[in-house]
Amino acid sequence: MIGQARGAESTQDSAPRRGRSSLARRRATAGFLTTVPALVLIVVFFVVPLFLTVWMSLHNWPLLGNFRKFVGAQNYSDAFSDDVFRQSLLFTLKFAVVITPIQIVVGYALAALVRKRFRGVAAIRATYFAPVVVGFAAGAYVFLVMVQPESGLFDQVLHAFGLGPVPWLTSSGWALVTVVLMTTWKTLGTAIILMMIGMQAIPEEINEAAVMDGTKWWQREVFVTLPLMKPTIALVLMLTLTGSFLAFDQFFVMTHGGPNQSTTTVVMWIYTSAFVRYRLGYSAALSVILMALLVALTIAQVRALRDRSEGEEK
Repeated sequence: MIGQARGAESTQDSAPRRGRSSLARRRATAGFLTTVPALVLIVVFFVVPLFLTVWMSLHNWPLLGNFRKFVGAQNYSDAFSDDVFRQSLLFTLKFAVVITPIQIVVGYALAALVRKRFRGVAAIRATYFAPVVVGFAAGAYVFLVMVQPESGLFDQVLHAFGLGPVPWLTSSGWALVTVVLMTTWKTLGTAIILMMIGMQAIPEEINEAAVMDGTKWWQREVFVTLPLMKPTIALVLMLTLTGSFLAFDQFFVMTHGGPNQSTTTVVMWIYTSAFVRYRLGYSAALSVILMALLVALTIAQVRALRDRSEGEEK
């Protein structure tokens, strides 16, 4: 009798377990099915093109005709001996080094100004963010009109103060300055919005406690807000560096890589190799090298942020 009772109890206990496991399986299946469309898009628009790019980089692949020839790592060897590619890589790095601090410092400062609610703050935020919705090519054409010699808005303003004209696009240094101004105007809104969201996510109790301790506003900014903003700043840094290394539209429209290829970015040289020189295999190899650099850069940033966070927790 006792054994039968125990058997009945175990049967009753196993039934709910089977029901829970069956429900968990159904939920897991439903969850997987909801991700299938996204997985298909990733495979079609990322995985397949990635493998095709790597495969093309191992061939002499002309733009026209069916004269593909397997060359192995020859395209990669040519890339590392290509003076223009090295120059474009150095210029892209220079552009990233110039634009990144501007995005972070100016973005942080402007976000600090509009993080509080006051009359008209919504209009100010919209003004900051409005250029983000403008395409890079359209924004570059707007700046191209404004920097025209003598007739452009920039030279007209300088002329009113007895200055100018300035060789905005005919000098290597000024061409970089012009594109940096255009890129800052176009992308700064994203940095501001991200910084503002990070600031507003900080609990108000922390600032109130700092105020009660008698700290000044700059002390709260440096010793309270800024340390808590490190993840947001790291995100802005990562997005800005990645966007800088992929810069193309603004240089293509405004400088065409000139003067004398001094403002040719990596992506511009990839485009030129593929659609001007008709060397798809070589441009694919350049794309793979650029992708490897971006992946390494991103991993380094993520590890540095993680190590710093673990050190602070200890």
